[in-house]
Amino acid sequence: MKENSLDNSFWNIRYQNNQTGWDLGEISNPIKKWFDNQENKKINILIPGAGKGHEVKYGFENGFGNIFYMDFSSRATDLFKEICPLFPKDQILTGDFFSLKKPLFFDVIIEQTFFCAIDPVLRPNYVEKTNEILKENGKILGLLFNREFDTSGPPFGGTEKEYRGLFNSKFNFKKFENSLLSSLPRKEYEFWIELIKKN
Repeated sequence: MKENSLDNSFWNIRYQNNQTGWDLGEISNPIKKWFDNQENKKINILIPGAGKGHEVKYGFENGFGNIFYMDFSSRATDLFKEICPLFPKDQILTGDFFSLKKPLFFDVIIEQTFFCAIDPVLRPNYVEKTNEILKENGKILGLLFNREFDTSGPPFGGTEKEYRGLFNSKFNFKKFENSLLSSLPRKEYEFWIELIKKN
């Protein structure tokens, strides 16, 4: 899969044709649990590749006022605006994650089917960009696939060894474990991660 084939048009077509098998139709249980356990609701959160934005919507409706939605697809962005019409427009980012510029800094980046949607050749760029836009002691948390796929993707899977080798230069591993709360189709196929930025 060529990097430039996974562009805005590619994802818009997927949404227009309702080819959104990654969309659970609701917030994923592990991320819901994380939100429910947070006491500090003032933290700055980014969810890249947010799609229809179930995680963003849940966070926003539960008092996380500094949460940012981001997706490459303008169609996905429009769908999110429909399901969460009160969400602040200036916290909706449509475009290329890798083009994000300072002074956008975040305490948390939530990973939910974005990493697996980008061309694997861009994974080192993902590590660099997340490290760049996270504040001191900021973290990536969320879900990564614990499997490899037979098809050319997306989605693109991976292994624990691969992920650890990739993130080790920029992040400390607070948690890297099999997700026990994943939805039935993804049971035993997801890792729960919490990676702390190295300063």
